[in-house]
Amino acid sequence: MLQREVPYLRPPLATLVLIACVCIPFLQLGAQGARRSARKLPKIDMKLSGPTTLRPGESLESTIFQALLTNRSAEPLLLFVRSGILMNAKWDWTVTDAKGTPLGMGFEPGRGFCGTPITSPEAQAEARHLRNDNLLVLAPGESREFPVLPGPSDDYSFPSAGTYHLAVTLTYVPPNADHYFDERGKRQRAFGLEQWDLSRLGVDQFAAVTNSLSVQATSDIWNLELPSRRGPKQGIFFNNIPVQLH
Repeated sequence: MLQREVPYLRPPLATLVLIACVCIPFLQLGAQGARRSARKLPKIDMKLSGPTTLRPGESLESTIFQALLTNRSAEPLLLFVRSGILMNAKWDWTVTDAKGTPLGMGFEPGRGFCGTPITSPEAQAEARHLRNDNLLVLAPGESREFPVLPGPSDDYSFPSAGTYHLAVTLTYVPPNADHYFDERGKRQRAFGLEQWDLSRLGVDQFAAVTNSLSVQATSDIWNLELPSRRGPKQGIFFNNIPVQLH
């Protein structure tokens, strides 16, 4: 008895195309998700620099310090920068004495994120638009210096002359993100941030912003020498103009 061959049934070409169209985007999404998961905590080195001493009566808060950020990650890092200032950034200072003891403060001010200065409603609305040239890409191994605004609070109390240690922690949140990851990798809610208008960004720039990463990093120690004790907000000068404090 002859056995009849069963012909191999090949699926129609349209079916193969449909399967490919469905699977490929999900594979791409999975790969992107895996990359984002691996890049949740960018590796950033931050070096602090500034004056090494301060004259009596000179404002510490209005003194300009600089933070040099170096991207130690394997992938580029996207940052929101305007006029050389890192936006959506919060700088938290730590000040200790020679023994590493944190200094006390006469009054602890709240520090917010760097955003748009208060101007006319029209100018403020215009300033909320992000432009392509507001985006800075920090390549792996590349460094960029940013001013730390403001400096350490004038409410710190320095009990005696001597050397004090300064360090600053940067928290950078991408535009319109509602969370960031701290240095331990823990997800934190982001408060006090402006909402930015992304409608003027190009397609690629928009995608880069929405997929960009938060940064939290702490600088190395910078030594500051004070010639005399210094109480909170005592005899402060702004731009060499004495200010009467009450």
